Amino acid sequence: MHTPVTVTDCSLASFHKGVYTVVDDSSLDSVVSWIKGRKRFIIWDPIEFQRRVLPTGRQRRIRSLNFSMFMEDLKYHGFIRVKKSKHRYHFGHPKYFVRGKPELLRKEDAHEKRMHKFEQARAMKKKAKARAMELADTLVI
Repeated sequence: MHTPVTVTDCSLASFHKGVYTVVDDSSLDSVVSWIKGRKRFIIWDPIEFQRRVLPTGRQRRIRSLNFSMFMEDLKYHGFIRVKKSKHRYHFGHPKYFVRGKPELLRKEDAHEKRMHKFEQARAMKKKAKARAMELADTLVI
């Protein structure tokens, strides 16, 4: 038996935590559920998913505004659409999204923080280079 991830566990990555909570919720099995492999899930009914999982207000489990934005968020957060599946909305995650192992989400949170810092540093270098080029252009007369 696994310990369920709770929405109040702030140490977990917000998006991963929300997806895990939704997929693990047995009351939503007709809408979205784990499949046998333990690392994958299927969204069975995207319309019902939008209606029941992505509503606005304080009760939101996932912050995506609509289903297409949720698809983009999945991709951004490292989820991969399973190719050669007969189901259109069949997704998996290569590392830390495993049924019955919510503690692995902490590792994903740490990984995302490292990647975010790396991306920020790269953006700052790019911005500094652009500013230097801009200053160099103003100095050349």
